[in-house]
Amino acid sequence: MNPSRIASAAGAMFAASIALSLVHPWGNLRSGVQADTPLLDGLAVPDKVRHVLEKKCADCHSTNTEWPLYSRLAPGSWLVEHDVHEGRDHLNMSQWQRYNLETQIDLLTSIASEVRSGQMPVGQYLILHPRARLSPGEQQLIYDWAKAERKHIRQQVEGLQDKPAGN
Repeated sequence: MNPSRIASAAGAMFAASIALSLVHPWGNLRSGVQADTPLLDGLAVPDKVRHVLEKKCADCHSTNTEWPLYSRLAPGSWLVEHDVHEGRDHLNMSQWQRYNLETQIDLLTSIASEVRSGQMPVGQYLILHPRARLSPGEQQLIYDWAKAERKHIRQQVEGLQDKPAGN
């Protein structure tokens, strides 16, 4: 094949990738998002737990996503945006206070079970981000915290249910 044809084809593919990067099938997850939003605002999160959540979970489960270079060109951008969209859809730690107490309990249950079973972080994310893998100690730390926080919220819910109407 002619080298000039190869260069032309590569240039056309690069231009198409740039143009397609402007298309966001799941919405532009980067626009209108306030970065550095506190995670799990309103919950008691020990510093050790917060550090693990920020370093290993926030990219997909908050608005504090760090967008790597490969996430700027299609079709890679679509894959990354899809994963972030799905992660935020299941749990957005930046929007914690918008969840009602029952949903918070359910989410804490999911966090505990998925972290403990190794379902989170997902394998495809770990391929490019091996440092996000949770150590057994980190898994136990998050599990214990989520379980304790879930119990605390349940007590709040029970306290609200025990109050007589009109108080």
